[in-house]
Amino acid sequence: MTSEYRNSKTVNLSSRIDKIVYDQLVEDAAKKGISLNSLMNSIAKHHITWKRYADEIGFVPITKRMLGKIFKYLDQKDIEKIAKDLGGTVPKELLFLTYDKMNFENMMQILEINALRFGIVKHTSNDGIHSLNIHHGISENFSHFLASAHKSLAEDLSLKLNITNEDKNMLCFEIEEPK
Repeated sequence: MTSEYRNSKTVNLSSRIDKIVYDQLVEDAAKKGISLNSLMNSIAKHHITWKRYADEIGFVPITKRMLGKIFKYLDQKDIEKIAKDLGGTVPKELLFLTYDKMNFENMMQILEINALRFGIVKHTSNDGIHSLNIHHGISENFSHFLASAHKSLAEDLSLKLNITNEDKNMLCFEIEEPK
């Protein structure tokens, strides 16, 4: 997750939950090989960075398989049009709902949070170049949609974006910090 969360201080919290919920959480943590504390922290982070705005923005759950089927029948031109029309909307909405101001650091955190809903995300930064690798496992057309959406957002914000990989499972790109 983002450095803002990794570097923050912790707070001891006591709460009551149903026994059946507790037992399922303990089981899930064990299956993942993490502590119950880590699982609860992950759930809370998911809520504050994503879930609390999902209803307001109008997100609906959809399986990766269904997304793959939908994107299978779209041509490149339609994918690019949808990406241009809608691609940058969700990150911008999340950014303005989550943070007080629009800046590069906040935008990069939102791009990472937004991408996490599609799968595994690796975000690294080196000498002002941020690399995001999004392993979604949906389809090549979906990678093209994500690439087009991020290109559109970068153009809107006058940022340099370079796609380094676009295949059926993954999109990788680099964004330069503004100077």
